[in-house]
Amino acid sequence: MNNPAFYAFGEILWDCLPSGKHAGGAPFNVAAHLAQLGGAAELISTVGQDALGDEILQVARDKNVGTRFVTRARVGLQTGTVLVTLDEKNNATYELVRPVAWDEIRVPPEALAAAAGGQALVFGSLAGRSPYNLDQLDKLLSVQGPRKFFDVNLRPPFADAALVMSLAPRADVMKLNDDELGQLASYARTGEMTPDFPGTDEAVARACATLSEATDVHCLCVTRGAQGAAWWERGELTCAPAPQVTVRDTVGAGDAFMAGLMTGLARGVETRRTLENACKLGGFVASHYGATPLLPAELVAEFK
Repeated sequence: MNNPAFYAFGEILWDCLPSGKHAGGAPFNVAAHLAQLGGAAELISTVGQDALGDEILQVARDKNVGTRFVTRARVGLQTGTVLVTLDEKNNATYELVRPVAWDEIRVPPEALAAAAGGQALVFGSLAGRSPYNLDQLDKLLSVQGPRKFFDVNLRPPFADAALVMSLAPRADVMKLNDDELGQLASYARTGEMTPDFPGTDEAVARACATLSEATDVHCLCVTRGAQGAAWWERGELTCAPAPQVTVRDTVGAGDAFMAGLMTGLARGVETRRTLENACKLGGFVASHYGATPLLPAELVAEFK
């Protein structure tokens, strides 16, 4: 399909960076990039009954993200904010406020019906910090039809390996970075989430096999920073390089990669080319401030 329908469940919030306030949250970022790549993207989330909620909904609409399934929270829960700090290499760390509006994401029956007709659904681990969200997500993941992508985001103090392992079997594809892969493979082997960085292709393949056996997920996508990305499927590893860029900040680079991955797979593009294009997309975002910069036409054309 030229215009597949995508659905994203999870947080929409304000990233407060040194460069200013930016609309963010991994599911929102993914949806915004899917829309730029020509996909019809709908967000399933919740914002507060406040000015920040009004403003972020307008940003979403301006970016052509569907908001008909973004509800308003009960009084007392404000629109989410995150304090983002950048280190000397411009890598980001996050201080997440709680509780906030996206801790109570409602999935109305209309959203379940719409998602059933979609091409793909993406959900992340961060929204799983809330039992309320897990209950709602369970209903959404029970819908038959869309290909389900699980976006792992181990954000301390919400780096819950047991939660990841419980959600993973509901997915068709699991996407995570190489640090997360090493930690989760270690958890699958020992019950402890200890650093075990897979620095080679062989180590990535071994860790993927371990995690696949533990979760019954047969397709894993691993982002590897400057080393590019890898796709592991039933024992076969496909790798693609990353472009060389000057990093401004890494906020949203992985989300852009996810959008590229979902778009390529939905359109039947060959796996290695899909990875290469997704890496280009992630690299472009890392070379700009903010998570959802305007993509150049020549980059979008790679996904046609």
